[in-house]
Amino acid sequence: MEENGNIYLLVNYSISETEDLETLRRLYPNLDIRRITAGIYTIQVPAGAESEFDILERNLRYIDRPILYGLNAEQALEVSNISQFHDYPYGALRGSGILIGFVDTGIEYTNTYFQNADGTSRIASIWDQTIPGNPPEAFGYGSTYSQAELNAALRNEDPYSVVPTRDTNGHGTFLAGLAAGNDQSDAATFTGAAPDAEIIMVKLRPASQEIRDLFLINEGADAYQSNDILTGIQYIVSVANDLNRPLVICIGLGDNYGAHNGTNIIERLLEDVGLTNRIIVVVAAGNETSSGHHYRGQIAPNTKQDIEINVAENERGFFMALWADISAKLYVSFRSPLGQTISRVPLVNRESQVFRFNLEPAILDVRYLYTDPITGVESVGIRLSNPTPGIWTMTVEGDSTIDGSFHIWLPRRGFIDENTTFLQPDPSYTVQIPATAEYVIVVGAYDPVDDSIYVASGRGPTTANVIKPDFIAPGVNVQGPRVGGGLTTFVGTSTAAAITAGASALLLEWAVLNNNFPEMNTRIARGIFIRGARRSNNVDYPNTIEGYGRLDLQNSISIV
Repeated sequence: MEENGNIYLLVNYSISETEDLETLRRLYPNLDIRRITAGIYTIQVPAGAESEFDILERNLRYIDRPILYGLNAEQALEVSNISQFHDYPYGALRGSGILIGFVDTGIEYTNTYFQNADGTSRIASIWDQTIPGNPPEAFGYGSTYSQAELNAALRNEDPYSVVPTRDTNGHGTFLAGLAAGNDQSDAATFTGAAPDAEIIMVKLRPASQEIRDLFLINEGADAYQSNDILTGIQYIVSVANDLNRPLVICIGLGDNYGAHNGTNIIERLLEDVGLTNRIIVVVAAGNETSSGHHYRGQIAPNTKQDIEINVAENERGFFMALWADISAKLYVSFRSPLGQTISRVPLVNRESQVFRFNLEPAILDVRYLYTDPITGVESVGIRLSNPTPGIWTMTVEGDSTIDGSFHIWLPRRGFIDENTTFLQPDPSYTVQIPATAEYVIVVGAYDPVDDSIYVASGRGPTTANVIKPDFIAPGVNVQGPRVGGGLTTFVGTSTAAAITAGASALLLEWAVLNNNFPEMNTRIARGIFIRGARRSNNVDYPNTIEGYGRLDLQNSISIV
């Protein structure tokens, strides 16, 4: 990739370190090091600077290569008691003066759903990370487009000759439409939850091929790097600060790699942002419950437990991780479908141990972290490439354990073949990262037509024993804007999160702009939504499937 005359490797690294930015830049002058927030930096490694990065990697305590995230969406406003506020006789709430930010696939800015009646744009800013030329100063890549530039483009016969950013996927356009769409044309057919709110959109650049290959991601799967998500969140916050406007952040992405306990870098950033007055953070719970990608085990000291994994016929491989209880010391061994075995892999801390099989092309790479520097527990990263199809057996052996419990997650749906699953999966603990952060608003999904739970909606708790999701919202049979015009449907918890983001914009308008609760933030909003959630008879709340109930904005505001 070429930017600003320099050739950069398609690799980015996120580091968690306490040294200040100028010290890092002085010590490693050939690396492009940028601060995201306190203790979190991103690094770009120009061609020829690899040896300098190797030195940095040896000297720093912890460097976290990017994790890959995917998209979580595949009558809503009425059942959530949102639309009645649009024309409420005692003071309408439509999101006026509120910003809603998305870190997603972009937005079709030419769509009338995102324009005022006079044809001007309701999009405050776009950062397209895929187009070089005019990057945000703090981050150094991509191009930003202001509302004035978008308006100039919309006046042109060929808007894309002026502002070339597009949403080729449709996910970002759909979510933005659900949250803040408002068709004011003569053929008006659709209104989002906060039809007068304005939008900030970050279009994520796709994950580099090197990182995709490292994690053995399926060809064609939508995958985005954690470092680009981090910078996207910070960009949205910076635009809202510059405009001095209240903000809702909607995250419709998720991943399975991590401890699922709130310690991931993105989780930590979202919690920090959510503590800020006038900001509400909403995250989709993910669509992993029915995928068969989570296993939970518990073993006593000096005992073993076999875990069977069905590997699909066309599986290229996968990366999975085991996370142990804080008191546990665990070892792993493996048996292939042909009966070849890798006996107990010795616990060599931080080093990859690579094993080959004599009769089959599979390659196994095991890396223990004892202990993981972020979580303080043992983790085991397992990369299996070119696996023989059939039943693989992974054996976990306990040593010096008190609790002996552990979790294993396969990659999220879309990243591996749909038939690669645990034979005895556990549907609990399937809320995806970053929805496992404690104090963001986490939303699962249900079908408003028949009131049934969406079968794939992520279930809690987190491994820190926090109940998630917080509540559920419509995520099935919901229509929203389609790239190219008209309406379409996506299914999933991203849809529910977008509707909740729109409801959050109305809550911010009522609380901050109408001066009813000026110090509103994510923690406060989460409590308000939880207390006002609609609950069913004969169901115990909270629970790990629907949290505290179904989103009900009217009841939530009425009981404040």
